Amino acid sequence: MELTKGANAALPDRVLEITVGWRPADVGSASTSLDVCALRLGANGKVREDTDMIFFNAPSSPDGSVRHIGRTPDGAAEVVTVDPTAQPADVESIVVTATIDVVTPRLTFGGLGVWATVKDLSSGTEVASFDPPRLGPERALVVVELYRRGDAWKVRAVGQGYASGLAGLATDYGVDVGGDEDISAPTPAAAPLPAPPVAPAPSFATRRPAARPGPAATAAPAPSAPPAASAGAAEPAVASAADLPSTGDARIDMRKRLDLRKKTVQTVLTKQGIAGRQARVALALDASGSMRRLYKAGTVARVVERVAAVAATMDDDGTLDVWSYATEPLALPPLRVDYLADWIPLYVRMRKATTGQGGVDATLAREQAARAAGWPIPNWDGIGGQNEEQKVMTLVVEHFGRLSSPPPALVLVLTDGGLYRDRLIADLLRRAASLPIFWQFIGVGKAQYGILEKLDTLSGRLVDNAGFFAVDDLDAIDDETLYRRMLGEFPAWLRSARAAGIPV
Repeated sequence: MELTKGANAALPDRVLEITVGWRPADVGSASTSLDVCALRLGANGKVREDTDMIFFNAPSSPDGSVRHIGRTPDGAAEVVTVDPTAQPADVESIVVTATIDVVTPRLTFGGLGVWATVKDLSSGTEVASFDPPRLGPERALVVVELYRRGDAWKVRAVGQGYASGLAGLATDYGVDVGGDEDISAPTPAAAPLPAPPVAPAPSFATRRPAARPGPAATAAPAPSAPPAASAGAAEPAVASAADLPSTGDARIDMRKRLDLRKKTVQTVLTKQGIAGRQARVALALDASGSMRRLYKAGTVARVVERVAAVAATMDDDGTLDVWSYATEPLALPPLRVDYLADWIPLYVRMRKATTGQGGVDATLAREQAARAAGWPIPNWDGIGGQNEEQKVMTLVVEHFGRLSSPPPALVLVLTDGGLYRDRLIADLLRRAASLPIFWQFIGVGKAQYGILEKLDTLSGRLVDNAGFFAVDDLDAIDDETLYRRMLGEFPAWLRSARAAGIPV
């Protein structure tokens, strides 16, 4: 049913998929971007608590009955799902809104055409559609409202704009948005990070060159292993990368930390009896909405820097394969350790440019300079904000499956929890158990990790091919402890895989 402004329609007692899309009013206009949000309202027409605002940074209500699924693959719409029958008794209505993205500060709804559809999620049947009338200087819009009518729910086409933007909309609905950088005007970065090198840019078209014999293939050779200590002699301590004094040059500092961490990785591997063991190393980074704090604080960037030392030591050419993932996975250009200082600020971010190092201005400036230098810039728009680990795991399996006779793969998956695809993840781990791939999940924070906390008892696998550990603060763990935990189950898997006939 096509609704006009103010009209309403009855809703089925099933989960609904609400899609809000946009298109430029002029065909030749610049790219556009909106943020779609759902607000659960009480009888007074205001949110009951902060968790009633469901958007990219808080993509689910506590009970899971309202979810922000994220952006569609074409980057021109966002999707929200609502289960009307599961709403708390004191939720009287749910409004779905759209606001101008902070990365397009000059845009208003006068330059956009907006449309919305409401569908039965299970069948895909369209229940209602609505094209709000063209607006003018407004920067925020209430698109549709779902509301109780007796024992049933209905949808109303609203189409109300706010020239005052999100601030005006938030005031009406009792939402406190103070201090949220993603939905207020960005402030200039105090000290923009260096732009990527302009000549010559690395080619990321191919993961790595054709196989070459011996350790000489390593792009960034690890220092040779220390000589074996004589009986009874104390093993020399490796200095901590965190304690290195700054040289005043960030690139030199990072390279020195990398060299020390490679020695620490070698020490851990030697203690575990697998010194010199080669493995492909991969990293999957959770970029769902709840990770925003860790990205903005630089925690994820520091994890990538520390993991790079594992790849530099174990991978046959010192290259780290990296994926970012949320609702959809996104393959990032492989990380070569010789470009570490440029790669991290350019590619460690979420969908929002505000989550990049230095904020939105520094992030966009880096990307502009990188494009000019020939570096590939991923399309972040379609990544969404939910947790879909099984999708990125599928890409990893396909990636390693295309390589001829690869060494075993160590795949590190960083997540802050919120997993809800337990069955799909378990099924994938069972199918992948016969492959030369070991999965090490790393939890950050105190969250619900679902299936990850039950890996030791997961049945139906040829071998135990996955491990998990969680920490409250990764920055508080020294390098040797972190590498011990990252690599702790890898040797046992190698032995089990070899015994089971898996080519490792």
